[in-house]
Amino acid sequence: MIQQIYITDYLSDAAAQPVEMIQSMIAQCPVLLKAQWKVSPLPPLSALFNALAVREDQPSGAPVSAVLSARQTWPTRPLFCLLPVHLGMRRDTFSLQAVVPLAAEVYAALTARLQTHFADDFVLQQDASRRFWWVQPVRDMQAQCQWPQDCLYQQAFQWQPQGPDAAVIRQWANEIQMLLHQAAHSAEISAWPAELNSLWFASVGDIPAWQANVDAVAGQGEVFAGLEASALPAIRPLSMAAMLADAHMHQALWIADAWQTCDWPALSNALQTGRISALKLVLPFAERSVEVHYKKQLRWQFWRKSPDLETLLQQLEATLMRSS
Repeated sequence: MIQQIYITDYLSDAAAQPVEMIQSMIAQCPVLLKAQWKVSPLPPLSALFNALAVREDQPSGAPVSAVLSARQTWPTRPLFCLLPVHLGMRRDTFSLQAVVPLAAEVYAALTARLQTHFADDFVLQQDASRRFWWVQPVRDMQAQCQWPQDCLYQQAFQWQPQGPDAAVIRQWANEIQMLLHQAAHSAEISAWPAELNSLWFASVGDIPAWQANVDAVAGQGEVFAGLEASALPAIRPLSMAAMLADAHMHQALWIADAWQTCDWPALSNALQTGRISALKLVLPFAERSVEVHYKKQLRWQFWRKSPDLETLLQQLEATLMRSS
């Protein structure tokens, strides 16, 4: 039995376009229209780590990048994760709008330029996903930089680097701006993404100290693989179908990076047949998340009219606007 599902959207791909996600989910799992939908102030990753019960006596300032880096083979843990992003520029400030996917050609060209320009400052390691890089400065540094999902659409002063070496990070970011400008106008890169205009430093903290509070944690994707590598208790190598079929699993949690990878028809069948009596689903929604709470209804309650998809989307958007 699955009771909790978290779509982490760890690179914020779906956060800015939730309508397509919700439309597809409802089409495949229409019973979710009978659930309660509410906007939550926490982004999906923060909600997930709260559910995994990170011990309060050993807090981690950057659990996302720490978990993602758990599979790295460096002798020492990298200090930063470096991500390609789009910043929305205004006259007096700017804000983070998206993490930008890169073509293989662009990723390789940027890797070479960064390694050459910053050879005296840090060691750069590529990631297999080609969505970001790992950074190890050549000297000890103290700077705290937030993960992008915690900073979407917020004005720059709310997420500037902090700590004694924050000025170094800002200087590197300024130099990167010049490198990107040069690369964008270079003839060697033909597939330059127009939206790419900055790189984002995110701190890599310590691996959280976990507490097991569910029977099983299963899933797929980079975040789940990182949790497995960081020895999260109750990790199980199960498919969603296998977990749905296990009648003895009373407290279970499923993790996926992207909503497209989930087996929504199988979930719909499990809800309709009563194999799941209660469900909590956490989805990306702008810089926050949407919590979907479903509970099996008694037969006499089925006369209550469920909202249609358009009404649901309007309600969610109105709630988001009021809380902005």
